[in-house]
Amino acid sequence: MTIVSTSDLAAALLPRFEEVPPHRLGIHPAITTDDSSDELPEYVNRDIDEGLRDHLSAGTDQGCFVILAGQSSAGKTRSLYEAVRVVAPNWPIIQPASTGEIIELSRGPRQRIIVWLDEIEQFFDTEPQLTREHVLRLLPSPAIVVATMWPTDFTTWKPSRHPADFRGNSRLLGLATKIVVPDELSPGEQANADKVAKTDSRIRLALEIKDAGLTQALAAGPDLLYRWQLAPAYARSVINFAADARRLGIRTPIPRDCFVEAVGGYLTPTQRVNRPSWWLDEALAFGEEEVRGGVSTLAPADEGGAGHRTGHVVADYVAQHIRRDKCPPQSAWNALIATAGNPDDLRRLALAANTRMRYCHEEHALRRLYDRHGEGVAELADLLFRSGRDQEAIMLLSQHVLDDPEDGSATALLEDITALAPRIGALRAASAVGDRRAARHLAELFADNGEADWLRTRANGGNKQSEKYLAELLADRGAVAELRERADLGKKPAACALAELLAAHAQEAQLRKRANAGDRAAHRQLKKLLASGAATDGTAIQAQVSDLRRRIADGDEDAGRQLTTLLFELRNEDELRREVDAGTFQAAERLVALLNARENDPVGVDRLRAHGLTADGSPYQPWET
Repeated sequence: MTIVSTSDLAAALLPRFEEVPPHRLGIHPAITTDDSSDELPEYVNRDIDEGLRDHLSAGTDQGCFVILAGQSSAGKTRSLYEAVRVVAPNWPIIQPASTGEIIELSRGPRQRIIVWLDEIEQFFDTEPQLTREHVLRLLPSPAIVVATMWPTDFTTWKPSRHPADFRGNSRLLGLATKIVVPDELSPGEQANADKVAKTDSRIRLALEIKDAGLTQALAAGPDLLYRWQLAPAYARSVINFAADARRLGIRTPIPRDCFVEAVGGYLTPTQRVNRPSWWLDEALAFGEEEVRGGVSTLAPADEGGAGHRTGHVVADYVAQHIRRDKCPPQSAWNALIATAGNPDDLRRLALAANTRMRYCHEEHALRRLYDRHGEGVAELADLLFRSGRDQEAIMLLSQHVLDDPEDGSATALLEDITALAPRIGALRAASAVGDRRAARHLAELFADNGEADWLRTRANGGNKQSEKYLAELLADRGAVAELRERADLGKKPAACALAELLAAHAQEAQLRKRANAGDRAAHRQLKKLLASGAATDGTAIQAQVSDLRRRIADGDEDAGRQLTTLLFELRNEDELRREVDAGTFQAAERLVALLNARENDPVGVDRLRAHGLTADGSPYQPWET
């Protein structure tokens, strides 16, 4: 929500920080008691406060950029609010609604100012994207740029097919002082809370709730979850859908019509058929009902005009704690894409579909983005190419480049695809006469834009560095058959990569066979495998998986990679599919690699890699509508 338009900054008098109500800055409403009257309960001092205020104090002279990261209802926004209130209470403040407003602000006259970016992730998957340079231009004003973020959103900023976006996000994050706000109180903080509880009834009541932390209890998080668990069928389905929408990247309110179209996929056939005419009114009313005063699972949203609702938004705590490992049903995808008017929402939906291997929904979102806003043509063309529709991609890019010759990304992609055309033609011709190797290489070329094909050509020409990189790439993709073939031809990098891959999958018999045939790499890996013991402790493994999933939920950026690698090594297809449905970073690549390593259905693997899955998890058939 923008406090004042940046176009009026030169003439307008911005509000001072102390004049802005806390709820306008994103602070969750707190539980109420009979004797509570203030908007906020008394603040419980946190361990991070001193360091945070020191950073902000330094920023009053030279500017600063600080991000507080933490779970929903961990207290990060409240801590930030209290720190700014101490350091710069009378500074002007602005809450930009878009990166465009930040750019405009940076071009205006220099003035000391607080730039408040609650949930900074909303500025990442946007056009234009917030960059390090945008913030750097603000700092000399001086500007105190402060932001909050969900730690779990960090993995969302790592699109596997758009590494440039990730690099840009990483550079911006690298500029900031990042402070983590734990969702549990330290012993010192607990002592502070006990003191405050003597005079503040809300703190005292929150401390009595034993199954949640202080900050979560203050925001009535557990009550919201209990309410969701006890909700009637239609209300529960509506809340489930709203939570899924939040995780898929929807940041704008969900309109009423979207609920109508989406909820069918969350209901049983009987519930769908027997829906009474008032079902949605009752479900939304249930979601809006406040818990402990001021907090609800679904909150109505407006456009700033009294009485005019634009839709509903789900409570962060609810969105963060339910349905993480289930892919939303097709009705949810269709409804969200069809009703999303915001281009940034559509971009995030496309990315969420990509990480879950729902490429049909990715295409749907990108087509709507392009048709309605003229954006995303390079991403759409890349998707078309990946699915083997190279001519369609070329036609789309060619027309777009004619209309917009300044679009450098589209021009570069068109040149890349056009350069691959001769190789595609040759592989297609060989495939048409039954050459299975050519068919697989063609599918691979579409999937990786010719990376492996280029390495293979150079390696076959005697380039040792390319041979090494090719072996690493094939191992990462689980290409056991080709690694074995190259190893049998005496290629040492392939032999080492193959042995490591077989050992990771505990394939003792295959390692022994190769070791007995004189393969030294296989002999070394066999010795390691036997020394470590082939048997695994199922309980310990499950504990490790559970711990990694907890770390993912806590925002550990490496936990997703570690978990999918572990599941790949355990050959656990079911659990990998679960992570794909949850949108875990690199889960899709690890699942394809696992299926590839089994060597039992190469055609099916190629089809999966090109076309992905339907919403229910079955292989998508490209001829389906």
